[in-house]
Amino acid sequence: MKIKIYQEKRHPLPHIHIDYGKQQHAASYSIESGERIEGSLPKKYDRDVSDWLVRNREKILMIWTSLQAGMPHEPLIIKLAGDE
Repeated sequence: MKIKIYQEKRHPLPHIHIDYGKQQHAASYSIESGERIEGSLPKKYDRDVSDWLVRNREKILMIWTSLQAGMPHEPLIIKLAGDE
């Protein structure tokens, strides 16, 4: 499973995309609520993604906002990976 955030000018709702197995964009989730807004995942992973978003909402929202403002993604990946 991969979690992706893109620079998307046409999507004002802060969200993430999930790739699952060989399926790209299997599901999308609202960063603010943690709810799935499109697609589907197996129940276990659906719950895991929602719980992870709730726990990390502030950091993920900061990353999404920075990407929408045109910031390069490399420092944001390091910031997320360096979570302690």
